[in-house]
Amino acid sequence: MVAYEPTWESLEQHELPDWFDDAKLGIFIHWGAYSVPAWAPVTDDGEVSESGYAEWYVRGMYDEDSDVYDYHRSTYGEQVEYTDFLEQWSADGWDPERWATFFDEEVGARYVVLTAEHHDGIQLWDSDVTDWTTVERGPNRDIVGELGAAVRDRDMKFAGSFHGLLNFFDPDNPGLFGHPDVDDEGHPGPEYVEFMNEKLTELIDETRPDLLWLDGNWKADTEAYGTKETVAYYYEQAAEEWDKEVAVNDRLGAGEEQTHGDFYTPEYETFDERQEHKWEATRGLGGSFGYNRNEPEDHYLTVAELVHSFVDIVSKNGNLLINVGPRADGTIPAVQKERLRGLGEWLAVNGEAIFGTTYWEQAEDSVASSIDVRYTWKDGTLYATLFDWAIGEQTLFEDGPDVTPASVSLLTASSKEPVDWKHEDGAVTIDFDANPPSDHPGVAYVLALADVANPASA
Repeated sequence: MVAYEPTWESLEQHELPDWFDDAKLGIFIHWGAYSVPAWAPVTDDGEVSESGYAEWYVRGMYDEDSDVYDYHRSTYGEQVEYTDFLEQWSADGWDPERWATFFDEEVGARYVVLTAEHHDGIQLWDSDVTDWTTVERGPNRDIVGELGAAVRDRDMKFAGSFHGLLNFFDPDNPGLFGHPDVDDEGHPGPEYVEFMNEKLTELIDETRPDLLWLDGNWKADTEAYGTKETVAYYYEQAAEEWDKEVAVNDRLGAGEEQTHGDFYTPEYETFDERQEHKWEATRGLGGSFGYNRNEPEDHYLTVAELVHSFVDIVSKNGNLLINVGPRADGTIPAVQKERLRGLGEWLAVNGEAIFGTTYWEQAEDSVASSIDVRYTWKDGTLYATLFDWAIGEQTLFEDGPDVTPASVSLLTASSKEPVDWKHEDGAVTIDFDANPPSDHPGVAYVLALADVANPASA
């Protein structure tokens, strides 16, 4: 067993667990006191405005240059503090078992990450460090504990994410960057870091997360935060005390993103090319992570856009951590459930081309001049996912490796349907019918090519 030291040389001996590589799909949940006002300005093209995400409401309401500042005063008045939203957050419609069932049975997710503390200094677990928690106030429930139990009962992995490396707000000192040991630009001092690490260590010890998912690393380096010490402690606890295989993300200190960690976490971005290092794309279904009552439905990803992005990510060695932003009462907005159900329906037919796969030596292709294709591979089968239905003869690998499958079939709801194909000049030509199968959920179609090697995994 490896004994971990707080050095990159030691920490980088840690191996990414197979479960994370195989899981492919996780659910992120941003739910907090910010879900009460649930508002952020939006741009016409659906991009995040200069005022930031809806879950950053606490930052904007104390920033005179933010649109949120004006909205807050016109809607709630100058006397309403952010902590008042915590007391109004009743969560009276929340059922953790219902959430877990939906994520598992209807979406097909393999892990869940809940914001255990966002950038507002409020903890969603039962803490002995502070009483600014959902147990002592607002919902009066251990949200991390209850949801973690429900998720793990369904054999999904679970973690509470910790965003408190940077807090815009301190509940004991209302105002922007109110903690007495944080300057007016958000840079933390040693007293803040000690307090932050006390909370983070408690979260690790009490909830035994399957992932250490950190955020807020923009204002100090790993030496100031002590994150190398935290990661070493987490790895040791997982191996020696919990008998768990765990992973850590890359948000460990300023300038450290996509240089350290078991997996990288680009936000609202993906990589254009296949990555050798594991990564996890994360984004909301709309322009914010937290629920934004101000966001129109046409800003949300369509089911087709969600599926296509997901397949593209997996083909390039990534996972997708797609976010849910519930309302304050604990209900998930219908538009979010609709999009996620659409993804789940597609996975129910085509999941074998996703879960447990790895990247192939070629990630991308196209047919019919404009239909994108993405490749994944598992146990000798190469999967080609077409982002639309093609008609007539279409050729794969025209500019790629010579592939000679034993057979080619189309994944459908009822079976694998053999298709007409031929191998010629190093390429595979498929003869598509005029119409896709009637029992298929659409949006993307998967061909399974049997007995194909994968030089990329050799």
